[in-house]
Amino acid sequence: MNEKLLPALKSFGFTSNEAKTYLSLLKHNPATGYEISGKSGIPRSAIYEILKRLETTGMVSCVDSNPTRYIPLPPDHLFDVLENNFVANLDTLKESLHNVNSDLEVGDLWNIRGYDSMIDRARHMIKNANQSIYLSLWLNEYKKLHQELQDAEKRNVNIVIFSFCDIPIDVGTVFAYNLDSERLQNVWSSKILLVADHDSALLGGVDMLPTNKVAWTRNSAIVAIALNYIILDLTLFGQRYEYNMSPVIADMLHGELHNLDDLLSEDHEAIIHSAKG
Repeated sequence: MNEKLLPALKSFGFTSNEAKTYLSLLKHNPATGYEISGKSGIPRSAIYEILKRLETTGMVSCVDSNPTRYIPLPPDHLFDVLENNFVANLDTLKESLHNVNSDLEVGDLWNIRGYDSMIDRARHMIKNANQSIYLSLWLNEYKKLHQELQDAEKRNVNIVIFSFCDIPIDVGTVFAYNLDSERLQNVWSSKILLVADHDSALLGGVDMLPTNKVAWTRNSAIVAIALNYIILDLTLFGQRYEYNMSPVIADMLHGELHNLDDLLSEDHEAIIHSAKG
């Protein structure tokens, strides 16, 4: 248990010894500094200074004076304290960074390495979308992005989702072949395509590994290519199931499809040629 809890507490600002002290008190309380030292393995020469720091931050409390005994802040209260501290620190960081003069320009194409980093970037794109989200993905990624998609729908963002997989139909407009994800994985590699506000795109393969790579871009040409891939999948889906995709696709193209339909409806002689004769 400590192998997971120690790093988790340290990520929220606890030192290693502070985390050990708090976890020791959770298991054995109330306890004196001498008892805590014995249970946690922290030297007695250090334990009282650690307890003093934890008491100052409200993580432990003194309940007896003779001898002095300590109890830990209950976990539910700890979560509230850590969350409030995190939000306050994040707000301070945002305000400070906004005041920093920076000439940083976002490049045309960024390589995102690692599955978790890919999910983080997708969440960021969805959270900041104001008008539209067009998405092609598999079940695992849908589950990880589900909350952000729900929040975006509440903001009246237009959401269109395509999938080969058996994903739930509870957010946006969904077109899915409803194939079993595990069986599909044996014959088809999973990918993600995400276009937000016609402004940015995330595209690439999806492997749950630190070595996974996807591309994120605001290059308008690449964004258009990613959007066209989603449109192609939707078009083929519509043809297979004889469903009229024109309204959906026209909306994705800002009505440009109607202009193309008008042009194609004119009398032209189509050409079909094979090099093999």
